[in-house]
Amino acid sequence: MPSRFGPNDFAACGRCGSGRVHPKLLVMGPIAGIDSDSRSYVCRACGHEGLPIFFDTQEARAQFEREKKGIWAEESKPSGPQVLTVPILPIQTDPLLPMKILEHLPGRVATVTGVRWDGARLGPTAYRVSYQEYWDAIGGPRYNASRVLMLDLAGINRANPNFEVTRHLVKRSDVWLDSGGREPEEVMDGYMLDVERVVAGTKTLPSPDAFAGLYALSNDVLPCIDWDGKVLWRGGHAGPTELHDVANVLRGIGFGSACVVDLRRLGTEIGPDPAFLATLEGIDLALYVGGGLQESDVLRLGEKGFAGGLVDPFTPVIRDLISKLPKAPTTTEASSPAPASRTTAAPGSVPSSGWAHV
Repeated sequence: MPSRFGPNDFAACGRCGSGRVHPKLLVMGPIAGIDSDSRSYVCRACGHEGLPIFFDTQEARAQFEREKKGIWAEESKPSGPQVLTVPILPIQTDPLLPMKILEHLPGRVATVTGVRWDGARLGPTAYRVSYQEYWDAIGGPRYNASRVLMLDLAGINRANPNFEVTRHLVKRSDVWLDSGGREPEEVMDGYMLDVERVVAGTKTLPSPDAFAGLYALSNDVLPCIDWDGKVLWRGGHAGPTELHDVANVLRGIGFGSACVVDLRRLGTEIGPDPAFLATLEGIDLALYVGGGLQESDVLRLGEKGFAGGLVDPFTPVIRDLISKLPKAPTTTEASSPAPASRTTAAPGSVPSSGWAHV
């Protein structure tokens, strides 16, 4: 598949200057919902359709966007490391309910659940709350989350994403969505929900060739390297299993950023494994790191040069905010798990504690 955007092309919307420009997906092509029109592009920021404008550098594109907003001077950059805190939201939408219900109560139909890796799949834990309650907690002024990583567990585990529910949920914030697509075209279906970025994990893709196909469709896709001592690929070892090897492949394709998740620690809240972080040194990508993170861990990731941290779904801070939400008379409260220890690994996690000073 020929690339529409080369590795050194930085596309911008001709109307607003945004870099969120993607090929327009057709719904009535030879393969409905998959085929794209190579002459038509859509800006996810303003909705403009047309050919994009290309720049040689990201800085030039950003300056063009500022000028479109009437800002001629380059914005001053805040001092200190800039690092994103992105809560992970595993969404459980089973069983499917009639559309009439979904249209009125999507936030109550979907639940945000804890999540753990069992060696083969992402399993939801017993602790869960409605999406509405969870968003009321993290979207309020005390936490003020503006961006989330949404995991559609039905899509990731069974290739059965529930777009009928998630399309309602993504309207509340900037969403990075992992719907579990097995092929590039399935991954790109997420953009029909108007998310900020779609996420493609190695655990649901067959090989690095799938990432090349994704980059040919859009260079704004966010790869995710899933690791449990080795890089996981769908169906076994269909690709390189060393972190640096996979990162080099992604960089060679043209990607500039990626998520990398230590599945062994996901949901444990015990902090990132220092040995795992050490293996990421020297990777030439902007990395968003996940696996056991609490909010306090993210700043230290920034100090180490990482782009951001993917925070576990139910940290003590988030559970405290949820517990203080006003409850309707008919609402059944979720039972809160015991606070996770930062010095003792939870069952199923690796035997390592928090941060080490090296």
